[in-house]
Amino acid sequence: MKKKILFVMESLRIGGAEKSLLTILSMLDYRQYEVDLFLFRTDGELMEFLPKEVNLLSPSENYKMFSENRKLAPFKFLKKLDVKLFYHSFLYLIKCLYYKMIGKLYIGWEEVQWMFSEIGKEYDVSIAFLERKTIYFNIDKVKAIKKIGFIHNDYSVYEYDYKNDQYYFENYTNIATVSLHCRDVLCEIFPAYKEKFLVIKNMVSKDMINQMAEEELPIEKKEKFRIVTVGRLVEQKGVDKAIDVCKMLVDNEYDVKWYVVGAGPEEETLKRKIAENNLQDRFILVGAQKNPYQWMKNCDVYVQPSRFEGFGITVCEAKALAKPIVTSDIPEFREQIIDGWNGYLAKDDEMMYNRITEIIENKNGIRDKFIGNLEKDEKIENREELEKFYEVINGR
Repeated sequence: MKKKILFVMESLRIGGAEKSLLTILSMLDYRQYEVDLFLFRTDGELMEFLPKEVNLLSPSENYKMFSENRKLAPFKFLKKLDVKLFYHSFLYLIKCLYYKMIGKLYIGWEEVQWMFSEIGKEYDVSIAFLERKTIYFNIDKVKAIKKIGFIHNDYSVYEYDYKNDQYYFENYTNIATVSLHCRDVLCEIFPAYKEKFLVIKNMVSKDMINQMAEEELPIEKKEKFRIVTVGRLVEQKGVDKAIDVCKMLVDNEYDVKWYVVGAGPEEETLKRKIAENNLQDRFILVGAQKNPYQWMKNCDVYVQPSRFEGFGITVCEAKALAKPIVTSDIPEFREQIIDGWNGYLAKDDEMMYNRITEIIENKNGIRDKFIGNLEKDEKIENREELEKFYEVINGR
């Protein structure tokens, strides 16, 4: 009899966790597992990559109504004479406003949970594949013999609700995170659950990456040294720092063009900074792209200036494409980059500028060295991580 497994995820929009989930789903042995996927929102640029063997579950109509327009939702519930959901959706808005005013994190699960129905089916294993709401949903709304959670961020710099997480973590069999550093941080913050924490690194499909990278790039032919960064336009990803580095390059007469693939709430702020530095023709925000790999493949150097990460899946993807890489010097990237062998780590903006110029000038053949080492020796160790995943769900 097949083992029944449920994955819980917010959506399949572009993101590292989402791509890692799709890689796992593409590699599972469906002769052994019957797999359901519950999405809070059945949308996203990556929906088309969902394997046909996966049974997609849709959220309740109440949550759809709530998520489509949270400001109007209370009035829609009131029109339906649903007093309970009117109360919780209205209280959610009031609390959002209050916590925004005092500058504190508000997740809102105590109100949002009422918008969901319980999943009627029972599972052998249910897996919450993202921190916060999916972790909470998996405990409150799912019946399963074994429950597993995934944490994709560094809790030492990630806003979290300690009291809430402590309560929910207690109910998990295991909680996987995506790097040794992230696991160590969780053990330090939640020492009572240290035996539950383990590492299953994000997985990427090298074949899929290389296949998608062959698509034609939708911009003019290459005329400058091309730098690419992929990531959401949020403070975490350090795109503002990349603008400063680009300014240094241009001021020192390096003929570069820097493309950032991604969208997010910081877009207007970043556009203003680009304009203030007169970089409109040199630093280009191309928006979210379903296929970032064609951009990565056609760059001369891949740069990831993140302030913090959980794993940093885009760096792993750039490695799969054998691109010279420069990243910020943070613990998660130290697990992927051997400084001076397959890329460079940079402690600050000035060092990042210096490392990029070394690659531009190919000093001592460094660009060729990185490419050669990546092509020759780098392996995407999905098999090892998949075996860890199987051990967890099968209880070995």
